[in-house]
Amino acid sequence: MMGIEELERAFLDIDFQANRIAKLKKIDPEHLHKFNVRSEEIRTQLLQMGLHEDLHQSLDHLDPIQEDYLPSYGFWKKVINVFLLGQHKKRYLPKVQESYFRKEVAERNRLYAYAKGHLSVD
Repeated sequence: MMGIEELERAFLDIDFQANRIAKLKKIDPEHLHKFNVRSEEIRTQLLQMGLHEDLHQSLDHLDPIQEDYLPSYGFWKKVINVFLLGQHKKRYLPKVQESYFRKEVAERNRLYAYAKGHLSVD
C-alpha cells in the first residue's frame, strides 16, 4: 500500500515517463515496459483507494498495455502485400503498433492526471 507522498511521486514519475515516450521518435520497449509497470502499480493503488465511481470503473476496465501488440492483418491487406512484394506489411505494422502504444500511453496519462486532481486537497 502506497502512502499519499509515494502516490504523488508515482504520479510525477508516470507523467515524466509519458512525456519522454511522447517525445521519442520511435517507441523504446524498455521505456514502454517501465511505464507499463508503474502504470499498473498506480492503477491497483487507486482501485484499492476506491475513489469516485466513474473513475473506479474506468480504472477497473483498463488492461495493461500489450507490449507485444501486433495489429490484425486481414485477407485484403495480405493480397495487397503480395502485389507490393512485402512492402505494405513492412510499413504498415510498425506504424499501427506505434500508434497503439502512443494512444495507450496518452490515455493512461490523462486518466492519472484526472485521478491526481481528485486526490488534491486544498
